[in-house]
Amino acid sequence: MTVTVDVGDLDIRVTAQPLTQEAFAPFGDVITNPRPDLHPAAAAASPLPPNAISANQGSAIQYRDVSRIRDLYSQAPSGRSIPKMSMFVCAARKLLPADKASEGRFRVGIMERHPFTTQTFTPITSSASRYLVIVAPSLAPGVQDEGLPVPTAGHGLPGRGLPDARGLRAYVAESNQAVTYGAGTWHSPMVTLGEQGTALDFVVFQFASGEGIEDCQLVEFRSAGSREPRIDVVIPGQMLSPKL
Repeated sequence: MTVTVDVGDLDIRVTAQPLTQEAFAPFGDVITNPRPDLHPAAAAASPLPPNAISANQGSAIQYRDVSRIRDLYSQAPSGRSIPKMSMFVCAARKLLPADKASEGRFRVGIMERHPFTTQTFTPITSSASRYLVIVAPSLAPGVQDEGLPVPTAGHGLPGRGLPDARGLRAYVAESNQAVTYGAGTWHSPMVTLGEQGTALDFVVFQFASGEGIEDCQLVEFRSAGSREPRIDVVIPGQMLSPKL
């Protein structure tokens, strides 16, 4: 189901920042190796993080509970769900010119949420190596979202409201970072960064019922008349080129 939101003359420009757990915490989880400097062979002699243990006869480090996975479909009209794993092959998006020649600009026209499930995107080695994570908090419930089913019981849920474009946030993620969108978190469809013709592959895990209005709710931003909505994310030049 798609809800059209008239943003009028709203003009928003947000600069993307590097993806970190601290910055992204209100919207979900970032999954990455917290100690890439620590080889499993040295784990026995080094202090491990509280959620880590030595595993596989000392040949691995296991980091436990790295992301909060939620299935809230017991509160959905269907009352059912199944776990689903899929793959998304996401082509690099064409960016618009920005104020500086070295920067890129992405226009946000659509946001979506999965009200009853978390959704985890795990990148795997591909021809592109960076992606843009765009999220927004929810507004207070209103007339336009009255028909959208959402869970009503559970800690930390964003609520029924439509996305608050004024609270938009954007982050640039590296290919060694997976991201979990919290249940009900408004986010942009995946935006891969890179040269035209490249793509980034993701393994995606979530729950689903097969009922469209439960599994995915969409918002399309519109402006009155012929003016295109101006909700833009600026990507600094140093975040467009992969690290060497």
